[in-house]
Amino acid sequence: MEYIITFKNTNWAIKSEQYLLAEKLQVKVMPLPAQISAGCGICLRIPAAEIETALDILTARQVEGVGLYTRVEQNKGYTYEIIGR
Repeated sequence: MEYIITFKNTNWAIKSEQYLLAEKLQVKVMPLPAQISAGCGICLRIPAAEIETALDILTARQVEGVGLYTRVEQNKGYTYEIIGR
């Protein structure tokens, strides 16, 4: 399982990527999946093992408008479920 982090605007998404990469986390930028209607159009994909650290970093950096979703492979595609934040 992986996690998707959404943002209220592109500026926060780009800054957040930089914050997480600076801490050597495995983060990937990807287009916002069509199944997710909230967000700015891009999101970050984070492995499950690093999600708590990633969220702690974003909280410490006072990143606003963060949404959190699970990403699970299913039937040759992915499903997304909101967790919140």
